[in-house]
Amino acid sequence: MRKLLLPLALAVAALPTLASAELPADTAAAIVKMGHVNDPNTSKLFVAMHKGVPADIKVSRDLAFGSDPLQKLDFFTSGQGAGKPILLYVHGGGFTRGDKHRPGEFMYDNVMVWAVQNGMVGAQTNYRLAPKDMYPAANDDVAASVKYIREHAREFGGDPNKIVVWGHSAGASLVGIMVSHPEFMKASGGTVAGAIITSGGYEFKGKNPYLGDDPAKLAERSSVEGLKKTNIPLFFSRAEWDMENQMAQGDMINKTLCDAGKCPGFQLMKGHNHMSQVYSIGTSETQLAAPMLAFIQRVTGTKSASR
Repeated sequence: MRKLLLPLALAVAALPTLASAELPADTAAAIVKMGHVNDPNTSKLFVAMHKGVPADIKVSRDLAFGSDPLQKLDFFTSGQGAGKPILLYVHGGGFTRGDKHRPGEFMYDNVMVWAVQNGMVGAQTNYRLAPKDMYPAANDDVAASVKYIREHAREFGGDPNKIVVWGHSAGASLVGIMVSHPEFMKASGGTVAGAIITSGGYEFKGKNPYLGDDPAKLAERSSVEGLKKTNIPLFFSRAEWDMENQMAQGDMINKTLCDAGKCPGFQLMKGHNHMSQVYSIGTSETQLAAPMLAFIQRVTGTKSASR
């Protein structure tokens, strides 16, 4: 156990120490009570912490990067300045569900508002879902969304050479596959400045609704070996109250990369569950937001324009 925890401690220690408020006591208690499950009631705990999209942020919704109804993305920008880093968020949902944004809900506009208020352009994308569309459809879509963002970056004040991709849950698995398999990076039109990978799966066994159940193909589609080889800067996080598989996968990939001499940034989200770590973005609890922002600034060579 000590051998496992040491790389985690060293990776976290390597990040800047930034102030972080705690979750409200009642919210923290409710998360602990939920336990190691993906509880849909988590979002209700954060509704009051998010106030919607401010009037000074320009939102361009449902821009099509393909012909399928799910091949759409949103851009968020302040409308001022140029050459900004771009944060692309890839949602989760077990490869079979999920949405970049549903009207009336704060997620995942909270991530976009946070990005803009910290000097970035925000983008969030949908992708085709299993079982209707199996591998490599969703990965083709993430690559295509990066390509679209790259081609239109300057229209929204962004720098096409400063794209950071963040995926959560199944979205994290998609981002891991993308940066570890050169064919998807080629399809995206180039490389990316960095990848943030939160509570995903990296080594696949058994039956997967998107990747299938053929052991040889699952091994080929795993991101582990490719993540050891990539030169793209990586930042991982997983939650204290994540599901057990996500906890094991997060600790495994951190240890594997550290053993390979490529320790990534890693944040263990104390007091959080699978979803709350993302819902905390844009609140006063910055346990993930602070090191994530420091990572983005480092890999894009920029400073925050936060307000």
